[in-house]
This record gives sequence, C-alpha cells and structure tokens, in this order.
Amino acid sequence: MRYSYPCEVVLDDEEAETTGREAYVATFPDVPPAITGGWSVQEVNGHLRDCLETALSLCIDSNESLPEPSEPEPGQVLVAVSPPVAAQFALHEAMRAEGVTATELARRIGMRPSRARRLTDIFRPAKPSEIERALAAVGLHMISEAAPLKQWTPSPDPAPAL
Repeated sequence: MRYSYPCEVVLDDEEAETTGREAYVATFPDVPPAITGGWSVQEVNGHLRDCLETALSLCIDSNESLPEPSEPEPGQVLVAVSPPVAAQFALHEAMRAEGVTATELARRIGMRPSRARRLTDIFRPAKPSEIERALAAVGLHMISEAAPLKQWTPSPDPAPAL
C-alpha cells in the first residue's frame, strides 16, 4: 500500500483577521485528526509529513486499520509518509490482517516480544533489517520508488469581478 494522502491547505482567514498576519491551515480529509498550520507556505509545508505520521500513529495505538487514501481533488497535494514509517505502517497492517500478535511475530523472527512491539512504534525507529525480517514473516517485502515532489503553493487570486 502507498501511504500518500491528499492534503488541503487554505488561507486561515480568521487567524489573518485576528492577528493581521498571513496564516495557513492544513487538513487531511482521509485522516481527520491530522490538522496543522503555519505562518508561511514554507512553514506549513514543513509540518505536513510529521502531522500526517503522528495522526496515523494513533490508529496503531488503537490497533485500528489505517485509512485508505483517496485520490486527490483539484487544489489538493499528496503528502507521503517517510519510507521507514511506511514500512512500519505496512507491518502493522499485515499483522492486523493476519491476526498476528507481537508475541507471535517475535516467535517467527527470533526476537523478544518487547522488541517486536516496538517495530510498529514510529517514535522508536527500528533497524531496516529488523523491519525487513518482520515483513517477510508476514509475507511481505518493501519496494521503494521515487516520484516528483509537489509541495503546496497558494493559487493565484482569481480576477476581481467587474
């Protein structure tokens, strides 16, 4: 699965009105808890990945499936999680699909259960070799790819009505 989700970034009119400063808010329609913002285009772009990864990690904490990403609509940009986090998310999803517990995964790959539990904790990065072994134990392997980077940029204001 690809862990790239559409994101909508809009000018925060309320914040601009209150503070007199330009501000942006970013939301992910497929991941409602993922909301971030920034005072500039660069700042908001810098927060998008961390915001998405943190919100998706809540699914792991609750032992829920990660939401399926939808196709981006016009004006939205795709935001992808980092490759190491994508591997951890894939492991979580495969374990859920097969009903494999951390204890069972640990047995399959010869690891302590406490260490196996940490393999899906994005705040405690795992060694790539450990993730690869764990993925193989649930019948998966990782494939990497690169795609053009597209960051969000404000669209030009429409022409004023005459």
